[in-house]
Amino acid sequence: MGIDFKLQSFANSSNTLLAGKMVTVASIGIFAGTALSFNTIIMPALRKFSSSSSVAIWDETLKVATSVQVSAIVGALGNAALYYKTKNPSYLYSAIALVLTVPYNLLAIYPINKKLFAIRQNNTINGKSNSMKDGAVDDTEANDLLNRWNLFHAGRTIFGFGALFATVYGVASDSGFRFIVYK
Repeated sequence: MGIDFKLQSFANSSNTLLAGKMVTVASIGIFAGTALSFNTIIMPALRKFSSSSSVAIWDETLKVATSVQVSAIVGALGNAALYYKTKNPSYLYSAIALVLTVPYNLLAIYPINKKLFAIRQNNTINGKSNSMKDGAVDDTEANDLLNRWNLFHAGRTIFGFGALFATVYGVASDSGFRFIVYK
């Protein structure tokens, strides 16, 4: 009975709201930060390699970063729950920005991904990059596709940071925040 009462007490208190805000901000921060690292670190570094190597590294990096999509889902759901609980429109705007990344990806980024994946597939032996086939890859096409991908991915980064700023603004504008910070 004591543990059940404590769990109910936590679930019905402002602690739940605070925990939701913390998880939501952290999730969106991970999503936005990862997107920014692609635009400002990974993609510029790839320009120092041959096109076939760049496409291979991009492909492998993208596979690893795919798990970060979960943080966008958590952020969108967290913002929807925070909006439901507080009626603060900042959380709604943030959830919408995160949800809009899906059609944006499908329309702007996915077609480029398909072309880059095809280049990667044509330049591998048993799934490993074949640097001996560098001449088989059209450097101009691969470089153009990587540059376009980076440009369109910047839009995704903007969605991520827009959602992060809206959520942080929502947290800062809630009355509970002032109590925590200025206690």
